[in-house]
Amino acid sequence: MQSQSFLSKCLLIFVIIKDASKLELSYIPSKILCREEEINKIKLYLKAGKVLISGSVGTGKTMLARYIGGDAYVNCYVNKTEHRVLEDILKQLKPRFNPAGLPTQKLWNEIEEGKTIILDEIDGMHADELRHFAYTLSRQYEFGRKIKYIAITRNHFILKQIINDDATWSTFAGKSIVELKPYTWEQIKEILFYRAEESLYPNAYDDDSISFIAEITLNSPGHMRTGIELLRQSAMIAESKGHEKIEIEDIREANREEWMSDIESLDDDETILLLAVATACKNKAYVSVEDIKETLQIKQEEYGMKIENFDRTFQSLLQQGFVYEGNRGYTILDCPTSILIEEIEKKLRR
Repeated sequence: MQSQSFLSKCLLIFVIIKDASKLELSYIPSKILCREEEINKIKLYLKAGKVLISGSVGTGKTMLARYIGGDAYVNCYVNKTEHRVLEDILKQLKPRFNPAGLPTQKLWNEIEEGKTIILDEIDGMHADELRHFAYTLSRQYEFGRKIKYIAITRNHFILKQIINDDATWSTFAGKSIVELKPYTWEQIKEILFYRAEESLYPNAYDDDSISFIAEITLNSPGHMRTGIELLRQSAMIAESKGHEKIEIEDIREANREEWMSDIESLDDDETILLLAVATACKNKAYVSVEDIKETLQIKQEEYGMKIENFDRTFQSLLQQGFVYEGNRGYTILDCPTSILIEEIEKKLRR
């Protein structure tokens, strides 16, 4: 009987993650969603020898460049001088070649024709170094040497100001700029579903969980990077807790921020209303105003309190970021509701 009981417990252990490598930020999917037009532009411009990809954090600039492919990849924020950028390129193109101590021009001469170089975060170079590097790179064609390049920047307007020379800018980037707009909520959902399909078992996620992660992603500074990382962390938490699938509270736990001390600054009306929102949201992604008001009525009776102005108090919680208005209703984004409820109840008991 004992062994049968142990076996039953083992059978209740659910495996959620199928392939964790597909949730690494460095992973390049075989299919890139929501960027078909941009990919076609990059390929077209690259045929002529150059393309500049511009876009804010988390818009997929590096992923697109690596998806298109290159013979060498160098991060210019790490390698801030022209010499170090060229050294890094040559280490990849010619592993046996030792570039140390050689003058910059000698390094340029060692780069073979027909190679494609990916220059990530090119605006991370020192300004003077960047100006000379951009000038020399863009004029390799004039010297009869065809070196193709994909340069990446967060903002091509700022990059143009750094280069500060119309002639250099014209040959370096010109009209060959592909700007990546931030993803919409619907696009984030589509991408997350695809990544979940690749990395997780089929029953480990649903529309609610993916929509909720997309909600947080849309409002994060890291954007799509945050979304992939949050999907990975949520899956790990769900699996460690033995959950059959990713639950909303797993996502809140993965996105948890340490702002519990801020609860002390709330007045009584805000505190009881936040308790009502958290209680209504327990194990749910979104709730309506009607759900909140219904729960609030119960909590007011329980604690002998009454809110004077619901709309004003609710707007205050929204403005302070305790409650978030999403695409499907209102929710708590960055704290498990069970922990939030516990902390609020402690305050109210005091």
